[in-house]
Amino acid sequence: MATVISGQNDSRRMILDRYELVEPVGKGGFSTVYRARDHKMSREVAIKVVQRTDDLSGRATREARTAARLSHPHIVTVFELAEDDHEVYIVSELVEGPTLARCIAASRLSDRDYVAITLQLLGALEHAHEKGIVHRDIKPDNIILTDDDPPRAKITDFGIAQLENTQRLTRQGDVIGTLAYMSPEQAEGRELDGGTDVYSAALTLYECLSGANPFRGGTAGETISRIQAGAPPLSEARPDLPRELSDLLEDAMEADSGMRIGARSFAAGLEKLLPALSTGEQATTVLSRRELHRPSRLGLMPERYTELGSRLANGALALLVAWGATHGASYYPDAWRLPLALSAVAAVVLLPRLGLFALAGVALLPVVSFSPALGVMLAVVAVLYLAGFAMTWPRVALLPALAPGLVLIGLGLIFPVLAGAVARWRGLALAAIGALSLTLFQLVGGAGALDYLSITNSYDAGARLAGEYNPLTAITILSEPFEAAPALALQPLVWALAAAPAALLVRGRNRIADWGGLILANGTLAGGYFLLPLLLPDFRLPAAPFMKTFLLCAIIQCGLLLISPRAVDQQTPSPIERT
Repeated sequence: MATVISGQNDSRRMILDRYELVEPVGKGGFSTVYRARDHKMSREVAIKVVQRTDDLSGRATREARTAARLSHPHIVTVFELAEDDHEVYIVSELVEGPTLARCIAASRLSDRDYVAITLQLLGALEHAHEKGIVHRDIKPDNIILTDDDPPRAKITDFGIAQLENTQRLTRQGDVIGTLAYMSPEQAEGRELDGGTDVYSAALTLYECLSGANPFRGGTAGETISRIQAGAPPLSEARPDLPRELSDLLEDAMEADSGMRIGARSFAAGLEKLLPALSTGEQATTVLSRRELHRPSRLGLMPERYTELGSRLANGALALLVAWGATHGASYYPDAWRLPLALSAVAAVVLLPRLGLFALAGVALLPVVSFSPALGVMLAVVAVLYLAGFAMTWPRVALLPALAPGLVLIGLGLIFPVLAGAVARWRGLALAAIGALSLTLFQLVGGAGALDYLSITNSYDAGARLAGEYNPLTAITILSEPFEAAPALALQPLVWALAAAPAALLVRGRNRIADWGGLILANGTLAGGYFLLPLLLPDFRLPAAPFMKTFLLCAIIQCGLLLISPRAVDQQTPSPIERT
C-alpha cells in the first residue's frame, strides 16, 4: 500500500512505509522509474511505478513475481513487488551506468565488447528461460552497462514486460512490445517462447555492430513490413567482420521460429568468433538509417511470403512421401488413399512438427505389413530423427525424402547441391541422410536402370526382407551390401562434402558466389566418385552411366540458377563515419 507524506511533493512520497522516492530517473508511457531510499536496509534502490487498470492481468503479475526470484549476475535483481488500487510497484537494485542504446549512439565500445555483452545477455536469458520466464522486450534501452572495464551488462525489466504489455493491450488494443525489436511471431501476435528473446538479442547485436536498427520505420506498418522482409545480412553493412558472424546472426534472426537457433547455440557460435574481433575502441561502423537502402513494396513481396513458401514446399515433399506410401503398396484400400495422403499433407503444412509424426505413421504402416522387422527398424530410426533433427528444423526435415524421388527420374545427383543451398550447414547432414535413404530405397524396392553405381541391383534385399519378423536378420540383410560394396557406405560422405560449397556460397545474393558454389559443389561430387576406385581397388565406377547422369544434373542446376530470383536487392550502405 502506498502512503503519501502530507505536505511533500510527489517525488518525496513514501512507498510501502519504507521506500522514500528521491527523484525520477526515467519515464515511459505507462510507468515511471524513481531513485529511492530504502530506510529499512539503508541503501538506494530503483522503484518502477506502473499505472494500474481494472484489466491488469493476474498472469502478468504472477510472472513479475516469478521474475523476482531470478538470480543471475546479468539480471537486475528485483527485491519486491507490491500493488494497490492505483499502481504496481517494482523495487529492484539500482544500477548506475549508461544504457546500451546510449553506448551505441556514442560508439563507445569495440566490436569485441559488443559480442562479449551479448554473451552475457544470452547467459541471463538461458537462466530465465529455464525457469519459464520470457522477457519479451529485449532492446538496447533495457540493457544497462556498468562502469567496469570491461563493462558488465544488466538486463532490466525482466518479468515486467508482460506486466506493462497488459496495460498496452487493454488501453490501445495494439500489438504489444517494442515494435522495432519484435520477432515476427511477436509482431503477428502469436504465442511466444524463449526464441523471441534470442531473436531480439541478435537484433540488438546487429544494431551494435551496424549502428542502426534495420527495421525501424516511420510508421508501425512500415516497421512490420520490414520485419517480415527480414534484415539485410550484416556482411553488407560490415564487410570487414567475419562472414561467419553474419551467418550466425541470420540463424538467430530466422523468421521461422522453428528453424531459429537457441540461446546456447548462438552463444557457442559467438564464443568461437570472439578472438577474431577488434578490441580497438569505437571500432563500429556507424550508419545513417536513411542510407539503408529499402526496396519497393513489389520487391519485398517474395520475402514477405517466405514462410508460406517454405510450408508449401514442405507440403510438396510430404505429398511425395504420402503418395508413395498410399499408392506404392496395396496396404490401404483404394477409397482411403487420396484422403489419407491429403490429410497427412495438411497436417505437415498446418502443424509442421506434429504433422511429421502423422506422416511417418502413414508411411511406415505399409512397410510393417511388408516386413515387420524392417518396419520396426525404420520406426525406431524415424522416432529418433523426428525427436531430434526434425523438431529443431521442421521445415527441412523432409528434404531427404526428395533423394529417392530424384533418383527415380534420373536426377539423384542434384540432391547434394540442393541440400546445401536450401538448408545451409545442416544440409551436410541432410545430404548424407538422403544418400542413405536412396540406397535403402534401391536395395528394398529395386534400383532398375537408374542405379548409376551398378551396385544395388546385385542384391535381392527386398525379396529376402518380405515377411521377415526378426530384426537381427533384417539388419544382416541390409548390412551385407555395405560390407561387400564399401562404395555404398562412402557415398553419404561424398554427398556431404559436395553439399559444403553450396552451403557456404549459394545464397541467391551474389551471382559470382552462386556460380562458384555450384562449380565447386559439382566438382567435389564428381571428384569424390572418381576417387572411390583409388580408395577401393575392387570398385569400378561405371563411368558412362555416371557421367551421363552427372552432366544432365549439372545442366539442370545451371538452368535453375539462371532463372532463380535474386534475394531482395540490399545495397551495401556507405559508412558515414568509421571511427
